[in-house]
Amino acid sequence: MSADLSPATRLARGARVADDPHGASSPPLYQTATFTQERPDAFGDFDYSRTDNPTRRAVEGALADAEGAARALTYSSGMAALSAVLRLARPGERVVLGADLYGGTQRLAHRYLDGVAVEHVDLAVDGGGAAALERSLRRAPARIVLAETPSNPRLRVTDVRLVAEVCRAHGARLAVDATAMTPWLMQPLALGADLVVHSATKGLAGHGDVTAGVVCVDDAALAEDLAARRNAEGNALAPFESWLLARGLETLAVRVERAQETAATVARALRASGRFAEVSHLSFDDHPGAAVHRAQASGAGALVALRTRDANEAERVVERTRLLRTQVSFGGTTSSISIPHHMSHASVPPGAAPRPEPALVRLSIGREDPRDLVRDLIGALDEGTAAPLHAPGRSAALAHATDELL
Repeated sequence: MSADLSPATRLARGARVADDPHGASSPPLYQTATFTQERPDAFGDFDYSRTDNPTRRAVEGALADAEGAARALTYSSGMAALSAVLRLARPGERVVLGADLYGGTQRLAHRYLDGVAVEHVDLAVDGGGAAALERSLRRAPARIVLAETPSNPRLRVTDVRLVAEVCRAHGARLAVDATAMTPWLMQPLALGADLVVHSATKGLAGHGDVTAGVVCVDDAALAEDLAARRNAEGNALAPFESWLLARGLETLAVRVERAQETAATVARALRASGRFAEVSHLSFDDHPGAAVHRAQASGAGALVALRTRDANEAERVVERTRLLRTQVSFGGTTSSISIPHHMSHASVPPGAAPRPEPALVRLSIGREDPRDLVRDLIGALDEGTAAPLHAPGRSAALAHATDELL
């Protein structure tokens, strides 16, 4: 697509299947396993959908364009994409993981990377950062360094530029899990990363109906290696899911902008209420990673982290919210709430980085009115309140309290 168009326009125009003879306004869905060949000894562009498929190729082109990458490869899930990256390390080599990663990533690395040494280093700017990584790589080389920024659910920030410089100096490849940002808000390859990983299940697809993963790279040889491994292992994204992901990309810009604006409003109101021990969002000037994040990303995203006064209060909030659905994923059009300690990070194995504390609640903000979300969350804190959100009396009182905060 023409480089003189803005990123928003390129996303809105969507994925396009090359040489479509019918000019379909929506990318055609090639829901087929195989393609007929003219000769048995000379294959066309497509022969078997495990290897390549026109619908998947189209969405990968749109993803590469959005990420500013030479190539994007899609996988059957975010974990399949992460597995493809981590398995670039061979037995006898080492991988370095950030200290704050999705629980499934830690489970994979500690239990299933046979023969690969795994070490956690606090890469966040309010932790050890690039200096800690430098010390680690001086002790022993690493094949892959994996950072998640901002991290889920603590919203800790890694300085991608500095960490990338350390990786280059020591011959390590830096992979950045940028799921919480999507390419609309951050492009780690431009900051020096070698690989970018997304769980496209979340913000990229955005509607809670796709399970998908993405790896984006600039290195052609690395891209070919990943593609060959994917073909051999058979974990590429299926045609229908590719088509759904292409649909989601067309609305990525407007969805992310609306969600992060609402998230900032909700976070400010919850902090002003004084009802939570801590409210964290990357729009806050006093966030320890705010300056670095703003230098490498164009927005704060839709995730909000709440710390309640204890684990019981966290469970009460999650159980009693009426609008925020209790879900393990995030990035959808409707808002969700979870306790990562019991849900997304429950699979963290012994010896890995510590799980988020039980009093931490993660919010993923969608497209609802922020007043309704704030009213729902504050109402859920009321001890012993089991009445519906819009019950007479309760609704009016909460509405008044919410209007005072916003």
